[in-house]
Amino acid sequence: MNKRLVLVLAVLLFGILCVSATAYKDVNRLILNGTVKYAPEEVRKLSADLTDSERKSLYTWNRVSPVGGLLMNMVLGFGSGSFSQKDTGYGVLFLCGDTICTGMIIWNFLKNGGENIHNELYGDGGVSDDFTLAKVGLIAAAALRVWQSIRAVTYANSYNSKLAYALRYDSTPSVALLPFSKDGQTGLTLSAKISY
Repeated sequence: MNKRLVLVLAVLLFGILCVSATAYKDVNRLILNGTVKYAPEEVRKLSADLTDSERKSLYTWNRVSPVGGLLMNMVLGFGSGSFSQKDTGYGVLFLCGDTICTGMIIWNFLKNGGENIHNELYGDGGVSDDFTLAKVGLIAAAALRVWQSIRAVTYANSYNSKLAYALRYDSTPSVALLPFSKDGQTGLTLSAKISY
């Protein structure tokens, strides 16, 4: 009789583990497919079967870091940080914007440089110093860099909050005063919960 009970319990435990593993894999697959951005409710339905440690694991591995995107957009530009965060729409926008700004700058320098060489060789007049288009390109490129940097941080925060909602994971820090008793003395202690 004991052998049958142990066998039944083992089968039940194995079944529970299989169901949990299947839910974990299904939720992870949906997250990797980008479902969190457009349909977080679908992920939220499946995440009800997950344990707290599985939710934390999925959140930790799939959250978007704002630092990498910020640095790439500031240093490299051309939407590289947005592409690394899988923010493709803004990545294409920033790629096109930086390409146009760079093209304006290069074209203005080549045009004026070519005119200056021509004027010098043939003695046709003075030196052209019309770099208006290059100045506009530089100002626009600087504004795009600022926008790219801000977008990297705001996108990461937005995505991470959607991910936490979809996984039913509380990632907000909290602070509380809790009563304690030690050596016959009672008092309050400060307690903090920080999820990263």
